[in-house]
Amino acid sequence: MIIVQQKPLEEIFGMVENLQSLLILGCDGCAGIIEVGGEKQAEILKMLLEMRRKIKGLSQSKIKATSILRQCDKQIVASSLHPLIDDYDAVLSLACGVGIQTLGGLYPNKLVIPANDTKFLGMHDTKEGKFYEMCRACGDCILFDTGGICPITRCAKSLLNGPCGGQVNGKCEVGGWKKDCAWVLIYNRLKDRNRLDSFAKFRAPLDFRISEHPREIGGETVVEKKIETVNVDEISIRRKPEAYSELMKQIMDGKFVFTGELEPVKTTNLHEVIEGAKILKGHVVAVNVTDNPTAFGYMNALVPSYLIQEKGDLEAVYQMTTRDRNRLALLSDVLAAGALGIKNILVLTGDHTVVGDTPQSKPVFDLDSATFTYMMRKVIDEGVDLNGNKIENPPRFNIGIAAAPNADPLEPEILKIERKVKLGVDFIQTQCIYTVEQAKRFLDAIGYLKTPVLIGVAPFKSQAMMDWMIKFVPGIKVPGDVEQRLRRAKQKSKEAFLEENVEIFSELIGEIRKTTSAAGIHMMAVGFEWIVPKIIERSGIN
Repeated sequence: MIIVQQKPLEEIFGMVENLQSLLILGCDGCAGIIEVGGEKQAEILKMLLEMRRKIKGLSQSKIKATSILRQCDKQIVASSLHPLIDDYDAVLSLACGVGIQTLGGLYPNKLVIPANDTKFLGMHDTKEGKFYEMCRACGDCILFDTGGICPITRCAKSLLNGPCGGQVNGKCEVGGWKKDCAWVLIYNRLKDRNRLDSFAKFRAPLDFRISEHPREIGGETVVEKKIETVNVDEISIRRKPEAYSELMKQIMDGKFVFTGELEPVKTTNLHEVIEGAKILKGHVVAVNVTDNPTAFGYMNALVPSYLIQEKGDLEAVYQMTTRDRNRLALLSDVLAAGALGIKNILVLTGDHTVVGDTPQSKPVFDLDSATFTYMMRKVIDEGVDLNGNKIENPPRFNIGIAAAPNADPLEPEILKIERKVKLGVDFIQTQCIYTVEQAKRFLDAIGYLKTPVLIGVAPFKSQAMMDWMIKFVPGIKVPGDVEQRLRRAKQKSKEAFLEENVEIFSELIGEIRKTTSAAGIHMMAVGFEWIVPKIIERSGIN
């Protein structure tokens, strides 16, 4: 059903105030069914307009209220309004945007005024008095595979291969973790129907030509829909992992590795980033360079990744999110990264734009992290792009993905990781954890995937940072004894607080090394990189 909502009365009054004759035209189709634009609403609007003119002391204009079966049907409109419409200067339509444009096309010399805003295709819940968007009319319905729940519409990122890392307790990061995560709903629905094989299925990138605007149906078909079938199990069997980077070489040699993280911010000065790389050199094998983290507009990660390798003499892990680029831009940056000698790419979907510092911006999400991984494998292994176009001298990268060990529920996260591992992932880096038990739980859950995992660890730069993460970052679980140790240390001095960090996190990574199957640690100490060497040295891990 097309959902419409009446414009504010003052706005409607302003559009019709100077008219001497007006036909208020309801639509008994969608607008009438949801009691926003039927004959009754047309009569009420007529009464309100007449009352307003009387109150304001204006001369009464000629106003008529009526409705027709459907305003989106040219034949119905023409037969229902002829010759009635000739007697009025304008039509105030209570239909959706389609109906209004149909009237305008039939009567180009007649002023057609919209009384409603067209919201979306959806469902009206009369008990709750709410409208819920259910369909984007994308032209490529996958509801059979998703348990009758549309991820294109109901997922804030329109992911084909969710969930993303922004769900906690089954709720979405967009809107403050109040709305249900569409992919958790899909997981639960498919689980109840014993169809989790459909959940784990890889869905190839959409062909957006099907839904490009303006759309037409019928007549000569411009784009023939072709369903691409991808057998991820076959890809997994066929692929032989190779080490293109030093990071991957050390992982494949069985060495327990460390990676760091650097963050280019809203600046053109990379001095601090380069200096951070120099501090980390000799302690980590590679360093991640973030890509507009938490949807904040920072310097593109490509240039810092290159300069870290050139000036910092440290291998980079170039993070790339699909939030800000379509597949064309992603491929361009991937080729550029190859030309600049970068050997690691961390494939990410990215936080939604509404959680960042430019919430008004339009998110892209042409691909998700799974379809981006699929694209990368075609580039690396086959030397072609997604459409099979040949790439001259194709780049060679080792591909990593991120994982959320604190996800709740965890099962959809594991199936999502499995989907990407089968496509061809070389290593996994996790979000931060604060207990060995969290690391063990996650590593045990994904052990069957036999993919190297680097556990994320994030020491606290300050008590304020710790308080913020505990309060505002869902899924972060800091043990009570750790929190108290740090608070007591802070009461002594800032230096004591940082020293306690070194002690706590060296103990943590030491235990992870001794008691789990982790391939290494991803150290996230952005802005105070100097603490990373101290923690690693204190841990006693060579």
